[in-house]
This record gives sequence, structure tokens and C-alpha cells, in this order.
Amino acid sequence: MSEETRKRFNWRAFFSVLTALSFIGMAFTGVILFVVPPGRIANWTGWTLLGLTKRQWIGLHDWFSIIFVVASVFHVYLNWKLFVSYFKSKVSKAFALRIEWALALVICGVVFLGTLGDIAPFSSLLVWNENIKHSWDSPQQRAPIPHAELLTLTELAEQVRDVDLETMLANLKARGIAVESPDIVLGQLAGAYNMTPARLYDIALGQVGRGRGHGGPERGERHGQGEPGRGIGQMTLKEYCNQMGLDVNMAVQKLQDAGFKTSPDMTIRGIADTAGVHPSQIRTLLEPTTQ
Repeated sequence: MSEETRKRFNWRAFFSVLTALSFIGMAFTGVILFVVPPGRIANWTGWTLLGLTKRQWIGLHDWFSIIFVVASVFHVYLNWKLFVSYFKSKVSKAFALRIEWALALVICGVVFLGTLGDIAPFSSLLVWNENIKHSWDSPQQRAPIPHAELLTLTELAEQVRDVDLETMLANLKARGIAVESPDIVLGQLAGAYNMTPARLYDIALGQVGRGRGHGGPERGERHGQGEPGRGIGQMTLKEYCNQMGLDVNMAVQKLQDAGFKTSPDMTIRGIADTAGVHPSQIRTLLEPTTQ
């Protein structure tokens, strides 16, 4: 074999390997995306798997898919004769209905129609996928409203009634987080300080202990009772009623009549979580009694 022949680039081999590798990458990232949590959870909590965020996994999957499609087109082109032979009769050498590709066509057709028709077991896969994705959800990791990380601090304070804007800004300043404008997006501010939106939100609500670095307390650490900056969601029903001048027994009865499991010593957020609602709904329900 001559030197020129050995050095000649083999495009057929190149696209064959590229097709195989991109398929493996596409399949692997596809499996990962099958189990990732919804964006409202992943983006809020800073979810990662194998050190990569959901956005990075989506990016990898998209690029492997593009490479696979392009490489497959060239692979078919370079192996066209062999590909066409699959559709020819071994006897007549002319196009004919062969059992191999006919069966492949039937399988794909059944999957297509079964999925669109929401027929088991194809529908079961979709249900399983949703169950896996939402298994990541928990009241402790839930954003106050979906995609709260995309809101400005001003918008967040208007839509979330746990704490007002001034208190949020004061809590952030106390932890050394400079806010140039209340119109900055929560997710951008969190990224600037290398923390998750959930953690920044906890700090803004005064739910992370003071006097420590940004890598200190974990989510869920609370101030002591009566400490400034404490969110309404962390107050017990009794504390909230005392602050608002409400009769705690009447408040308990009203919430129970509305279907909430409650007691004076439960926090507003705890009461809300038992019913899967936001604490602001508890506050709204109790407000009419403040006449």
C-alpha cells in the first residue's frame, strides 16, 4: 500500500464513527433529560446532575442531535448502494416488500399512533416521565411562584406577600449583597453572587442566619422568634393573629372550615403546604376578619 493511499482520509469511516458517537451522546443526554425536574424547580434550586445544570444537559442533547442528523445524512449518502439493497428482493434484485423493513415500518407506525392516541402502554411512559420529573418537587424547594427567578425584586415583592420590598432590600444589604436597583432580576443577582435563586430569596426574606458568609447556613435555617426581617410564612398562626389583632380561635375555625389542617402553633407556610397552596392565600383568607 502506497504512502498516499495510507494517508487518504476515509470519509465513510469518519461519518460512520461520528454517527455512532453522536448517537451515544444523544441517547445518554436523552435519558438524563427524561428524569430532570421541571425548569421551575431546576432553575430555582440550582439543580445539577454529574456537575451539569439542566440548561447544559439540554445544550449537549441538542448539539449531539444536530451532529447525529448531519452525520446520518452523509452516512446514508456514502453508503447509498448498500442502503438501497435493503429494499430490493434478493431474487429479482428489484424493489419489493421485504419483511425486514416492512416490520420496522409497522413498529414505528404502532408507536406513532399509540402515542398520539394516548393508548397504553405508550401513555404509561408519559405518565412515568411526569412522575419522575415531579418527584424532585417538595414544599421546601418550591419557589413562591413559578419561575420567580425571572422576576425583578420589585415584581417579586408585589406578587409575594411574605415580606415587603424594603425589608427584602434591608436583609440583602445586611448580608453584604449590594442591590443597585430593585428592578434587577432575582436570578441575575443570585448568579452574580454565585448562589441559587432559592438561597438568595431565603436571604431576602431573612430566613438565613446573619453574620456568616454566603456559603454558610443551608436552606431552611430560620431566625429566632421576633427577629426583624422574619417573613409572614415563618410566623405561627398565633403570632400572626396577635400581630394583626385577630382572634386566633376564630382564625383556626375559619381555616378549618375552608379545608385546611391547622392549629395555633403551625406556621403560616406549614398550613399552606398541607394544602399545596402559597402562604399568601392563607393571609388573604384571614384578611376579611380584620374589619
